[in-house]
Amino acid sequence: MAKIQALTFDVGGSVFDWKSAVRQEIETRAQALGIEVDSESFAMDWRRSMFELLDQVQKGQIPRINADEMHRSALDDVAAKYPNLALSAPDLDEINQVWHRLPVWPEFPAALTRLKERYRVVVLTILSFAIVVDSSKFNGITWDGILSCEFLTHYKPDKEAYLAACRLLGLRPEQVMMVAAHPLDLKAAGAAGLRTAFVEPKLAEPHRPGLYAESTPTAYDYYAKNFTDLAAQLCG
Repeated sequence: MAKIQALTFDVGGSVFDWKSAVRQEIETRAQALGIEVDSESFAMDWRRSMFELLDQVQKGQIPRINADEMHRSALDDVAAKYPNLALSAPDLDEINQVWHRLPVWPEFPAALTRLKERYRVVVLTILSFAIVVDSSKFNGITWDGILSCEFLTHYKPDKEAYLAACRLLGLRPEQVMMVAAHPLDLKAAGAAGLRTAFVEPKLAEPHRPGLYAESTPTAYDYYAKNFTDLAAQLCG
């Protein structure tokens, strides 16, 4: 592991708590209307629909768009399932902005500071550049760099996305370690030659084939219970 020079972080669900942000937004709107809504189902439906659009983008079935556009398009379909919320197009535009103020897990900022002392620490995400910039600023954290797949030729988990990150860092794949709470992401990174570090997830995600496969400690170079644990393992 002495050869590792950079860490690439997945952030959606790994670092940023997208679900609580979405649920709070929907619950606030429901309370204002005096109605009840299943915010958990709303959040999961939205996330699932976004990944379905991402799959279509990756297969070339629809034009290439970024995560903000995927989220907004997916939201039209999801909102139709919750007519009691009576969400207008301007309402949906406002709700879509919730992705720009996602909270981080409480232990993450201190762990990030510690990791940056030893490694180059960058984001490698399917989320838009604007989402990561805004959510990072919202939480008062800074990275050494942000690589959004919207600027690359491929979205994760395509092999080319990981290799592009290594190339832009000027490093070989074995000198870079992907950090994520999603086994699917790490399996793909490992297949591209990167090192892998799994951090136990704190929230449930919509089912995607392989998302939680191979999540045993032996499947990765590092296995951490949280980011504090990861920093302790990597920094001594």
